[in-house]
Amino acid sequence: MLVDNLISLIGRTPIVKLSRLSPKGVNIFVKLEYLNPTGSHKDRIALYMVRDAINKGLLSPGGKLVEASSGNTAISVAWISSLLGFKPILVVNENVSPNKINAIKALGGEVVLTPYVPAEHPQSKYSVARRISEELGIPYLNQMGNEANVKAHYETTGPEIFEDLKGEIDYFVMGVGTCGTLAGVGTYLKDRLGNKVKVIGVAPKGSRVVHKGGGEGADYIEGLVSEYIPEIFSRYVNVIDSIVEVSYNDAVETLARIVKYEGILGGPSTGANLCASIRVGEELSLQGVKANIVTIAADSIFKYPQLIDHIVKYS
Repeated sequence: MLVDNLISLIGRTPIVKLSRLSPKGVNIFVKLEYLNPTGSHKDRIALYMVRDAINKGLLSPGGKLVEASSGNTAISVAWISSLLGFKPILVVNENVSPNKINAIKALGGEVVLTPYVPAEHPQSKYSVARRISEELGIPYLNQMGNEANVKAHYETTGPEIFEDLKGEIDYFVMGVGTCGTLAGVGTYLKDRLGNKVKVIGVAPKGSRVVHKGGGEGADYIEGLVSEYIPEIFSRYVNVIDSIVEVSYNDAVETLARIVKYEGILGGPSTGANLCASIRVGEELSLQGVKANIVTIAADSIFKYPQLIDHIVKYS
């Protein structure tokens, strides 16, 4: 296949059905978003958010922009910026995978590291990104609240899932990170299927999106939110039918099984998504209910080399 530019390779990722780990009577489908150009579903929102900033007159050729990210969005924003000629500043938690940080730098992004602290803290990545935006007079993409994030998944990921499964979807299961995928795909599917489809969020055990006053001491699953309630989540909470909490250990154990028995080389959030999907499927199976569940493999295990050694013990 010959392409004119790499941006045209974003999206149209395949969906695979679990062949060995789906509960009886239940089909679990996984959309392999790690097959996007930079290895995650965040390529979709990076393109939409940068184009939105251009269309609003906030970005001009050669201009700077800033974003706060746990890693994948930072990589995608750095990549899109390099292709379109912008200069990104990425504010990233210091506990993010070193491979992600090095990838951002290799793509020409300037990295600012911040401690892993609550969102309201003046040194949180969100607070620092806002300060940089104000001090330099440059746009802050703000994936946690940017409607272009939701639009990307409403206009691309949702229709792809609907078309590939011919509308035969009973449950959509997705981790709550920015909540853009959950909101965008969930809204699209409900617009097409109504209440026939249930939208299930996945959160780390103890996450603030479940325990409103909590978050402290919650499990940390990279790519999912523990200490912060995203603006998008607050706006689209009515789209979500329920939330399943998954511990870090359960996410990693499920990922090990998925790698071994299904060959799906997803990252930690993929483990959480599939752990929740299998739980939902097991409950339906016990009730004798047949259903199609679809979820996302958001990124690749190869972005987490330290995790590969860790999951071997579960194999």
